[in-house]
Amino acid sequence: MEKKVLIVGGYGTVGSQIAKILHDQNQEVQLLLGGRHPGKPLPFASPRLHSLLVNTTAQDPLAHAPDDLSLIINAVNDPDDSLLLAAVSRRIPVVDITRWTERFSRAIERLSKSELQSPVVLASGWMAGTPALFGKLYAADLQDVTIDIFALYAMQDKAGPDSAAYMNRLTIPFDVYTKGAARTVLPMSDPLAVTFPGGFRTNCYRLDTPDHLTLVQVPSVSSASFRIAFDQKWATTALVSLVRSGIWKLLGQKLRQSILYNPGQGAAHEVVVQIEGKDQRGVRIRRQIEISDPNGQTHLTATGAAIQAQRILADEGTAATPGIFFPESLAASQADEQWITAYYKSEGVKIQVKL
Repeated sequence: MEKKVLIVGGYGTVGSQIAKILHDQNQEVQLLLGGRHPGKPLPFASPRLHSLLVNTTAQDPLAHAPDDLSLIINAVNDPDDSLLLAAVSRRIPVVDITRWTERFSRAIERLSKSELQSPVVLASGWMAGTPALFGKLYAADLQDVTIDIFALYAMQDKAGPDSAAYMNRLTIPFDVYTKGAARTVLPMSDPLAVTFPGGFRTNCYRLDTPDHLTLVQVPSVSSASFRIAFDQKWATTALVSLVRSGIWKLLGQKLRQSILYNPGQGAAHEVVVQIEGKDQRGVRIRRQIEISDPNGQTHLTATGAAIQAQRILADEGTAATPGIFFPESLAASQADEQWITAYYKSEGVKIQVKL
């Protein structure tokens, strides 16, 4: 049965890779690439690839969309939730990967007031929730779990313009949770040293992402955190100094962006997920999942979005159940391990589990 998928921001760095992954994995899916300038050349040639006018700042961003869409994937900024609400009102399933924590929480609040008739997957965690997904998957048999995510941002990696959105979060304190109790922490604080899959060892610092909000909603997870570092130690040290001294807060947005957004020709993106919890006998268990994508952070994000879309397109289990879901909801049980890991590996992502 043919299905139509709209990828908003489908011409962009991440959106075009989502389109290519879904195109190659699903022979009967028709893909619409949504953007404000649909006359631009398509990112690759296929009779199943088309363009569509979509403007997320319009009163109705889906005014030109067909009535029979099976899914919308949003890979572009939706500042007023116009696209999200337009999709919900049309009962179209949504996978959204665009929201940092403040707008993420606002979207949940808005959606909670609606009677949802389709699934909404808010996959705005790091790399479309990829580390959170694997964190939950390998913590499924444990209790009182702590999940710590560490990301290594390569200076020469490719990046879309929205990838530096976190720069405006670096002066805002945020809450982390331990067994339901909130504790306020500062960005670029509490360093922990980590060795990444490629052998690079460095201090990683706190960053506000939705992962620490969503993972603690898993009943067995008591706390979660996210930390980041650059693959050039001087860059990490400089950013920490600017944030801690208060200088970062005084810099204008354009200057901040010029410092953090300088995409290169491409580099691997590496993530470490550390899990600690108790088994059924009360014994403390430690596990580490190492994720590396040779094609970089935009490709890993695209793969994370695509696997969320894949579950909805497959119409399996509770995939079409109305409600708000997070990326790690895909890991319903350890039985999903083989399928999830195989999907990522089919896209060239390297997964290593250290038990």
